[in-house]
Amino acid sequence: MLIQLIVSGILLGGIYALLSIGLSLMLGVSKFINFAHGDFVMIGMYITYLIYATFQLNPYVSWPLVLLGGIIFGALVFIIVKRVIGKNPLNQMLLTIGLSMILQNVILLIFKSDFKAIPSEFSNSISIGSVYVSMAQLITFGLAIATTIVFLVFIKKTNIGRAMRAVGEDREASQLMGINVPKIDFIVFTLGTVMACFSGALLMTMYPTFPTVGANYNLLAWITVVLGGLGHLQGALVAALIIGVSETLTGFYLGADLRQLVYFVIFIIVLIVTPEGLFHKFSLRKVKRL
Repeated sequence: MLIQLIVSGILLGGIYALLSIGLSLMLGVSKFINFAHGDFVMIGMYITYLIYATFQLNPYVSWPLVLLGGIIFGALVFIIVKRVIGKNPLNQMLLTIGLSMILQNVILLIFKSDFKAIPSEFSNSISIGSVYVSMAQLITFGLAIATTIVFLVFIKKTNIGRAMRAVGEDREASQLMGINVPKIDFIVFTLGTVMACFSGALLMTMYPTFPTVGANYNLLAWITVVLGGLGHLQGALVAALIIGVSETLTGFYLGADLRQLVYFVIFIIVLIVTPEGLFHKFSLRKVKRL
């Protein structure tokens, strides 16, 4: 049973990683504090539901449309937030908290407060020895991890990725070296938003959505990012897997109502012992945190 729970936690953690890395990217490159990130996930969930209700396409087929919707949504929101990027963190916090409230109320106005869900297309399970894995969870985990890996390779190997790392290291020096910093900020914000929306699409294969669901995912994303180290993308990935496993084990042994208890305790201990996060010491240079 323990192995079963650990495997289920890892599968869940893969989605949490995709959810959190977009936020980590915004923090690491643009130093943008986004308290509406969970609501971006919620928007992705509603885009997925809307596509299903209109065209009867499940999330495994409709994800390209969700990505397109995420790009459009991210570009529109960037017009609002671009004035505070690189400025006073308090302004960023207040703006994104207000944005979160606006998004929740707009969704409430359009879709009401009812829970929205999509029937699973893969209700069967496969067995690997004594471990049973839901096909829906396995496919979702595979998509989440594949997307995360492709994204990390993009950051490491492409010219745009190197420009992002340079801006994350020193915005002023990057601008002096000819990097278009506002353009990088736009790309980073849009990418972070798209990843949040895509994680929302994957979450719709397992969970329902409602207007305030983003608050739960926002808290989860911030805990993951802080545990992994602010701006440390690989750290966010490992931290997400830790949270997924701890949540599954706690939910089984202590009850569903206490499933968040263990990773909250871990979070508090990490803040006390090493506020920079669990994995910041593994970076040889600050720029490698990206």
